[in-house]
Amino acid sequence: MRFHLPSFLIGCAVGAGAVLAYPRVRPVLLEVASATYRFYDALMARLGMAREDVEDFFAEARSRAHAPRPEPVTPAARA
Repeated sequence: MRFHLPSFLIGCAVGAGAVLAYPRVRPVLLEVASATYRFYDALMARLGMAREDVEDFFAEARSRAHAPRPEPVTPAARA
């Protein structure tokens, strides 16, 4: 492979720029990562509550399905 001086110089400039920009970019990246974790935690909490609501719904349905049914009241039985 041939040595290409412009590509080498561009690579050096990008590396030096990254090293020099890191102290300024780090707080921004840290804030973005923190916000992402807060969003993830809130989402997981909400999903947990929704899952619990669904489980409660089906538990109540199962309870009603297995409960004895009351006898229907006929008009003749009322009189």
